[in-house]
Amino acid sequence: MAKELIISGIKPLLGRVTVSWKWYDEANGTVEYTFSNVGQKERSVVLYRSGYYFGNAYFPIYLANKGFNTSWSDNKPLEDLGIERNSAPVAPVNFNGKYLVAFVFTLSPGQVWSMLEGGFQGAEPTGVVAYPVSFNGTAEFCVLYDKEQVVDWDEQTGTSLKGFLPNPKTVRSAYYDCSADYVQLFNDIVTKGNCGGS
Repeated sequence: MAKELIISGIKPLLGRVTVSWKWYDEANGTVEYTFSNVGQKERSVVLYRSGYYFGNAYFPIYLANKGFNTSWSDNKPLEDLGIERNSAPVAPVNFNGKYLVAFVFTLSPGQVWSMLEGGFQGAEPTGVVAYPVSFNGTAEFCVLYDKEQVVDWDEQTGTSLKGFLPNPKTVRSAYYDCSADYVQLFNDIVTKGNCGGS
């Protein structure tokens, strides 16, 4: 098996996906994240920033409204549609026996890909880290989301968007394991298997 190069002697970069951020539109609170797969294998990560995993809050809204271009993961490398249209899929991620839903970024070897996030008026992302996740296959999950995140979204944005229905809902998705800490922002309940009748 070929060994991957250590760039500039920085061992943590070995086979990892790196992430950086910069302002895309500071006046409107929009940042741009850029993911780079510096390894020689396809790899997947979740993005932790500002105290929780990107996509864990508000995923019911992203999935229910086509303008966000979000779907459940099929574990394929991200397609570059241009920074204004790029969106990652969401998936159940297992943190030591507890599942939560978050964006999962799957990149081909050498792939560089970017995505926007809004909501940073008067603030900026903190503690930005890409944690590796391992693909476990595809399965059915019962996803019950906390309706409070829909209320919270509409209060912040002045919109009246809805989350997906029914709630709970049986979904089929790729799913992943992660060894990082379990941090869930809302009281969603994600379990493997069918909800029954949904």
